[in-house]
Amino acid sequence: MADGEADGEADGEAGEERLFLRRSGEDRGPSLVERIGDRLAEAGFRSPLHRMRLKGRFPLKLLAVPVDPVPGDPDRGARLAAGRLFHSGYGVPLSSGALDSPDAPAPWRRWLHGWGWLRDAAARPPEGPAEAERIERLARRWLERFPDYDAEAWAPDVTGRRVLMAIAHAPLLMPRHDHVHRSAVLNGIARWTRHLEQAVRRLPDGLPRLEAVAGLLGGALLLPGQDERQARAEAMLAPLLSALLDDEGVAALRGPLELGAVGDLLLLLAAFYAARGLNEGAAVAGGLEAVRRRLGALAMGGGQVSPWHGGAPSPAQLARLGVRPCGGPVLSGGFVRLEAGATVVVMDAGPPPAARQALAPHASTLAIAVADGGAPLLVSCGGAFATAPDGIAALALPQALAEGLRATAAHSALVLADTNSTPLAGSGARRRGGVEEVAIERRSGPEGQLVEAVHDGYRGRFGFLHRRRLWLAADGADLRGEDVLLPAPGLRRIGAGEPLPLAIRFHLAPGTVVSLTGAGDGALVRLAGARPREAAAWALRCRLPEGFHLRIEPSIAVDWQGEVRPTNQLVIAGSVTRVHLPAIPWAFRRQSRGSAHG
Repeated sequence: MADGEADGEADGEAGEERLFLRRSGEDRGPSLVERIGDRLAEAGFRSPLHRMRLKGRFPLKLLAVPVDPVPGDPDRGARLAAGRLFHSGYGVPLSSGALDSPDAPAPWRRWLHGWGWLRDAAARPPEGPAEAERIERLARRWLERFPDYDAEAWAPDVTGRRVLMAIAHAPLLMPRHDHVHRSAVLNGIARWTRHLEQAVRRLPDGLPRLEAVAGLLGGALLLPGQDERQARAEAMLAPLLSALLDDEGVAALRGPLELGAVGDLLLLLAAFYAARGLNEGAAVAGGLEAVRRRLGALAMGGGQVSPWHGGAPSPAQLARLGVRPCGGPVLSGGFVRLEAGATVVVMDAGPPPAARQALAPHASTLAIAVADGGAPLLVSCGGAFATAPDGIAALALPQALAEGLRATAAHSALVLADTNSTPLAGSGARRRGGVEEVAIERRSGPEGQLVEAVHDGYRGRFGFLHRRRLWLAADGADLRGEDVLLPAPGLRRIGAGEPLPLAIRFHLAPGTVVSLTGAGDGALVRLAGARPREAAAWALRCRLPEGFHLRIEPSIAVDWQGEVRPTNQLVIAGSVTRVHLPAIPWAFRRQSRGSAHG
């Protein structure tokens, strides 16, 4: 697998499952051989030979025009109609602004070269010939400025998006009977498609390669005489989706935002097939079902997904993808889901995603999110990215906050010595060390569901493994947990060592109201927005080892729109040494309305 391996064994009982999820060494940067190969490929794409490869018959028409199922940004569309190219806080005049300014932010350049502005223009259609002509003139300027290979403008993923946008919004792109412009656009689509067939082969598995393959397939579907190229593109798509969406171990794409982006891309491909009157095929249909299943396993009681590894899809995106919360206990893509009654618990049970394929890996191994029906109870602090019409966009957050959201302390998890369970570099890449393996055992029976997971993220630095046990009662009213550090086998330990601070953090959902009990070993958490039949509150009880205490600390939660909301967290804090590693049991129990308000 691209990101992890799973070793499992069946115990002869449907209610028991064991897995070992391991990293597969994909965090290394490009090797010397790969860097040399990339430079040679770059030189080849600039050569006269490659320009010869791009020649072929001029297409006279598109076979059909699909309906784009993903809406654009009407605000950006309105700015386009007013004559301004605006994205990511950066704007230039549509008719005269530089299309290759080094001052433009990378998201703006990707949007421009991927022709995402067509989707935004369609969200606010032109109100007359003058506005329509502006869109046509922008396309003409781009074609004149980038007629041949350019490393950024012709990047495979960007080119794949450009092919899809040009075909899906062809009526907006070619509104008049300007045969010269129409011929230039159609020829451009054909040349980009031929380029993709050469360029896509060098890309590693990941979302950029999927975008490139999707563009290759989209061009082959709706340009005349492309049956053989269509077959080759479909042959690339099936194994790529299998690698990215594999459910057996730690999937290559684990982040909900990236799963949503894959889903939107597959929805658009399905629309291309439908425009031709063709069946979408097993790869697209199976990929969409895998996306729905994986996101459904992460969906909480209210249907919204927690922001693991970068952020969470918007409600609108989940709705168009047809995502529904799945019922029952599930092990899916490196996550564990427990569900009973109205209670849903999701635990990140895998190593962080590989940095070469991930948007923003979080050090969140064994962190949990909990909801009671539509009311969230335990959350993480959020992610720094959001759903956008042109894929995934960074939220307007301070850099320190965006990086902090990835930390172990920003999740409902155990934190040792104020360090991340997996060290994370500021650029998003994973540093050496951290979680390499997670062992998971799950059992279910008439009384409830039990999951036990152990990660090795603190092994190399401190000599400890972290084990978390969760048990959810059959009626969903009782969630019990236990956290303990275990001496890592095979490591030499001398003496007791210096005390290390330890904290078990429970970040509470915004709007909850929390108070400690008089004895100081528990708390009452009143939920926000609970419906009449749902619990009004949950009570935390914990058995505090000597030297440990329970306290309330401030926290924040960043929602899918980027709004930063204040909230609180419950923290079990103390210190451990090599000879003092107490188990710390805790339990959240649903309270009746009478007891919650009494």
